[in-house]
Amino acid sequence: MEKLKGKDYFSFGIGNVASQLSWTMVSSYLTLFYTDVFGLQAGAVAILFLVARIWDGINDPMMGAIMEHTHTKYGRFRPYIAIGAPLLVVFTILTFTVPGFGSVGNLIYAYITYIGLGMVYTMTNVPYLALPAVMSNDPKEVNKLNTAQMMGMVIGMIALQLCTLPLVNYFEGIWPGRGYQITAGAYAIVALPLFWFCAKNCKERITVKKEEQTSTKESLKYVLKDRNAMSVIAYTTLNMIGMMGRIGCATYFYIYVVQNFALITVFMMMPMFVGAIVMPFGPKVIDKLGRKKTLYVALIFQTVGCLMMFFGPYTNIPYLLLAHVVYGIGYIGGACGSSMLVDVVTDIHDRTGARPDGILFSMNSLAGKIGQAIGSALGIAIIGWFGYVAGKDITNEVRNGIQIGVNLMPAIVYVLALIPVAMYKLED
Repeated sequence: MEKLKGKDYFSFGIGNVASQLSWTMVSSYLTLFYTDVFGLQAGAVAILFLVARIWDGINDPMMGAIMEHTHTKYGRFRPYIAIGAPLLVVFTILTFTVPGFGSVGNLIYAYITYIGLGMVYTMTNVPYLALPAVMSNDPKEVNKLNTAQMMGMVIGMIALQLCTLPLVNYFEGIWPGRGYQITAGAYAIVALPLFWFCAKNCKERITVKKEEQTSTKESLKYVLKDRNAMSVIAYTTLNMIGMMGRIGCATYFYIYVVQNFALITVFMMMPMFVGAIVMPFGPKVIDKLGRKKTLYVALIFQTVGCLMMFFGPYTNIPYLLLAHVVYGIGYIGGACGSSMLVDVVTDIHDRTGARPDGILFSMNSLAGKIGQAIGSALGIAIIGWFGYVAGKDITNEVRNGIQIGVNLMPAIVYVLALIPVAMYKLED
C-alpha cells in the first residue's frame, strides 16, 4: 500500500478544524446560551441534553450500520461527510436561534433543533473519525493521522475561543439578541468547504467488498463481546464527561468565581494552546511509552490541573495560568483512543475476517456524546443544586457549586478513566 503523504495528514486534520467550528461552539457556549439568552432553566437544559443522548443511542449505531453497508466509487465513509456538512450548517444556525414561540414552544423548538443537530453531526463526524481505519494499515501512519485530527481539533478550538465572545458582543451591538446566532452561523459556513476539502482528499485505501460485508447483528456482536473495544468505549465516555463537561460549564467559573471577564478567552484557550505545542510530539511519545502509558500520563496531568484550580487561589491569575498549562499537557494523549480503535478493528478482522469499523466508530461516537451530555448535565445540575439562577446574585454557596461542577467533578472522572485504560490488553 502506498505511503501516506503530507497532503493526506493535512486534509484529515482540516476535517476536525471544521468539526470544532460547529460542535465546540455547541459544547462551550450552548449551555450559557440556553440559560442566559434562550431563557431555559438549568434543570430543563440538563434534561434536554440527556434526552438527546437517549435518542443518540438509536441514531449512532444506525449510522454505523448504514456506513458499513454503503459501497460507492468514493468509498463507504466519504459520501456522508460531503452530504452531512451543509445540513450541519443549517441546524447549527437553527439551534442558536431564539424563535419567540413562548416558553413551551421555545422548549419544543430547542428539543427539535438540538436533537436534529446531533443527528447531522453524527452523519458527518462518525464517518470522518472512522477514516484512519480505511486510509492506512500502518500503525505509525494511523498514529500520525489521529495526531493530525487532534491538532485540527485544538486549532479549531483555539480559533473559536479567541473569536467567539468578541464576535458575539460585536453582533449583539448591531442586532440585539442575535449575537450567538450570527456567530454560530458564520462558523458553520466557514466549516462547509473545509469538510468538503477533507472528503475530497482523504482516499479510502482499504475496501470491503459488498459480498464480504457482515450483517449489522454480527458486527454488533463482535464489538460488544470484545473486551478491548468496550474498554476504549468506556474510556471515551469517561474522558468526555471530564473534558467536555468542564468546557461546557467553564464560563460560569471564569465569570462568577474568578470574576475576570476580560481573561475568559485566555483561560479557555490556554490548555488548547499548550496542547497545540505538545501534540506534535505525541507520535514519538507513543512510540516510546506505548498508548496505555501515554494515556496514564495524560490523565494524571489533567487530574492535577483540575485539582490545582479547585484547591488553589482562584483569584491568583499567574497560579491559574499555571494550572491551565498543567491541564493542557494532558492533550499529549489525544491520539491514543482513536488509534486503539483502529487496532481493535484490525484485531477483530485478523481473528474473524469481519471488519465492524462502522459500528465500532459509531458506538465510540455515541460514547463521546453520552459522556459530553452527562458531563454538561451533571455540571449544570450541580450549579443549579447550589442555587444558581441567571440574573440573581451569586452567593458563596453558588460559587462553591460552580467550583465542584467545573473542577472537582472532572478530576474525579479522570481518575476513574484510568480503569478502562488498564483493562485494554492489545499490545502496542
